[in-house]
Amino acid sequence: MREIGVRELKTTLSQTLRAVARGQQVRVTLRGRPLADIVPAGASAKDDRLRELVAEGRLVAPARTRPTQAPRPAKSDRSASGLVLAEREAER
Repeated sequence: MREIGVRELKTTLSQTLRAVARGQQVRVTLRGRPLADIVPAGASAKDDRLRELVAEGRLVAPARTRPTQAPRPAKSDRSASGLVLAEREAER
């Protein structure tokens, strides 16, 4: 976790927020004492190690998120068993 003072945070806020968006966590200090942690939105304690690895460049985050819904079944005039049998015949 990177530590940054309040004064430095004020001058580099945009760069710091971009780093946080990439998964890095930043601890803000005031006169050397921890004041706050800036973590990516939706962060949970169990994801801390993964975010550290991404921030270190040892792990690459996925480019896309997983779909939230299953794909819709294709419509067909045949039954499911008929489709399976047709696939089996096509493989022979």
